[in-house]
Amino acid sequence: MPPELSAFNPEYLKVFAVIFCLAMAAPGMLYILRRRTIGRQSGPRKLLSSEIFSLFASLYAFFLGFSIVTLWGCFVSAKNVVNAEAGAVLTTARMSVPLDRSEPFRQALAVYVRSVIEDEWPAMDNGDAMSERSSELFADVWNAYYAMKPADKDSWSQYSGVGQSLAEVNRQRFSRSQTLSGNLFPPIWVVLGFGLVGVFAGLLLTNPEQTATMVLMEIIVAFMVFSCVYLISDLSTPFSGALSVGPSPFQDVYARMLAMPGPAG
Repeated sequence: MPPELSAFNPEYLKVFAVIFCLAMAAPGMLYILRRRTIGRQSGPRKLLSSEIFSLFASLYAFFLGFSIVTLWGCFVSAKNVVNAEAGAVLTTARMSVPLDRSEPFRQALAVYVRSVIEDEWPAMDNGDAMSERSSELFADVWNAYYAMKPADKDSWSQYSGVGQSLAEVNRQRFSRSQTLSGNLFPPIWVVLGFGLVGVFAGLLLTNPEQTATMVLMEIIVAFMVFSCVYLISDLSTPFSGALSVGPSPFQDVYARMLAMPGPAG
């Protein structure tokens, strides 16, 4: 199983430890709010109807589920784009081997792949942006492709095939740049934010007597809601966070390129 999907990823343990601590603290915060608000009322207390809160909770659960399913689809799509891009790079390199004067082209391609691993992935992780250096090196790959244009017409078919494969690399690279962030309709974030506040407001108002059973339910609800919101936030950026698409396909391709004929590293 890929490291980014392993259940024993240390970063996951840290995140969910923090979420668990917040969930454990939620009943205490609700207790303080009850004492300072509805706890001061004399006589019958006006509480939120449990039926209304159930309807609200159902609507909020729908938005949470919709967001997670949508973003998980984007995450899987980003992973597939990376695999397709790395595969196209390897295909391009292998197709160029029979062409004369193709060593500089494969060398430029290998330098670009190394930059994607060392420069672009940290850039996507830290700033949700593509690496300028990798973009410049990819332009160098195209220049190297133009420079190995064959003189004899017998090699034109092979040369054209390399160009088509390189164009596929370009297309997949552009697709990857479009999945960095912004994978959820912006107004959904507003709904999620208000819903998060509404859940705890509902817990506060539906039962002013904080029994042991109520405390347990508050902890469970808080843990589940915090976890869902965290997953949505993490999945919205497929190349950063604890759950992210790694550069392992490019690392495998780079190792294979180094083993090809001619200088590549």
